[in-house]
Amino acid sequence: MRFWMKALAGLGLAVKGMGTAQAAWYQAQTRHFTVYSEGNDEKLRGFAERLEKFDYLLRVVTRVTDPERGSPVKVYLLSNEAKVKTLARNPNIGGFYTTSDRTAFAVLSRGAKTSQFDFGAEEILFHEYTHHFMLHHFPAAYPAWYVEGFAEFFSVVKFPKDGSIEFGHVPLARAPGLVLGSPYPVKNLFARDTDGLSLRDGDRYYGTAWLLTHYFQYKEERRAEIARYLKDVADGVKDIQPDSYFTGGLEGLEKDLKIYLRHRLSASVLKPKELKIDTIIVSAVDPAQGDLIEEELRLINHPKTDELPGIVSAIRGTAAKYPARAYPLALLAEAEWAAEEKGAALADADRAIAIDPKSSRAYAVRAEALLEKAHESDSEADWKAALTSIVRANRADTEDPVPLALFYRYHAMRGGKMPDLGYDGLYKAFSLLPQSPEYRFNFAHAMAAKGEYAAASTLLDPIAYSPHGSEMREAALKLKAAFDAQAAEKGKSAAKAGNPAPAS
Repeated sequence: MRFWMKALAGLGLAVKGMGTAQAAWYQAQTRHFTVYSEGNDEKLRGFAERLEKFDYLLRVVTRVTDPERGSPVKVYLLSNEAKVKTLARNPNIGGFYTTSDRTAFAVLSRGAKTSQFDFGAEEILFHEYTHHFMLHHFPAAYPAWYVEGFAEFFSVVKFPKDGSIEFGHVPLARAPGLVLGSPYPVKNLFARDTDGLSLRDGDRYYGTAWLLTHYFQYKEERRAEIARYLKDVADGVKDIQPDSYFTGGLEGLEKDLKIYLRHRLSASVLKPKELKIDTIIVSAVDPAQGDLIEEELRLINHPKTDELPGIVSAIRGTAAKYPARAYPLALLAEAEWAAEEKGAALADADRAIAIDPKSSRAYAVRAEALLEKAHESDSEADWKAALTSIVRANRADTEDPVPLALFYRYHAMRGGKMPDLGYDGLYKAFSLLPQSPEYRFNFAHAMAAKGEYAAASTLLDPIAYSPHGSEMREAALKLKAAFDAQAAEKGKSAAKAGNPAPAS
């Protein structure tokens, strides 16, 4: 089987209340995922197994050999699509993926798609997980069409009973836009991102991005062209002229692409010889946690300020049903802290710790409160108490990025030279969840503080060149410009001193 990605392997590829859940929740735990389902059936285990096979597929195709790196992705399967739309605050989507300060997670509906031309839950998840995978293992500046086309290429995967994995199939949800609406102009595809596209043009944009990615997969004579183009984009080559990379320029590429569309399109089959799915453990979710899943999703899905009081009230009501359980109190403390109910947050964090002295989440909230107190008092005793809570949070869960980031913040707030352990803590938090814009920004700032301006700038590439416009993207572009200027100045200073600039 031919994989064009082999040529690219060395590039460094980059609300209102939902109501309390009525059905019992179950979870399937795998090596790379934790899947929560509202209601248990025989499909949950199969769904989790397909996710692991999909992860394996991406690793084989992109030649990633590190199976353990990063935190498991959480997947929530809600009972109906209406809940997903409410949580997303968007009536036009059937699923979404995002990050909190603790995890990357996806939210989907358990319902089957109504026709072959709709987006099913698995297709949405495969698309979003491909973004997640790319950000984790190949973070870089890539053209918007390629970022989306790469994810679309892997969105339709089939798992025949013989154990093979088929990929590269046509995403039929995009077919009407390609066939009836015609492909999006290639020149425009290379020139723009997804900002401001109408629903119709957006569908054509994504469909054509998929088609172009598929074309480069199966047209061997074109692979070297796209590999060279993507490498130069990722390396930050200035004033790139796409026409110069492709035989016949972009017009020739578009002509060939339209011819390609009229032919039967190929797909690939991977017959795993070494794939071994570890034991998938399906179990009932603790009732206290299950009753809070939807409210927790509201809390971690970047709620607006005016939504927080309602979230706090809902979590408080559920927590009251479980007075002897630490989990509801720790979650309540998090919500109260977010809602600026700081006294209540500290009190409930302490209540959770009294019940469970190994509650990492409760200790993290306690640390937040004590850090603020120490900053105001500058008392050695207060600083020590804050550090103690951070350390205990980390010991309770060494793979939780929140205490690691708090450890760095503790030293930053105290002032003076940042110890190596502070940088190490922030680096691990970033490594566990590099998809988090917050951790990526923070780590970039940390690198700049060490004088490693070029590295700091590169870290921001996936945000600065995101296909989707946002205030965060604009902030990343401005910060990159500042870091680039500082890197250039550092190079000039080193040259004047007669020494080469150190790599950064």
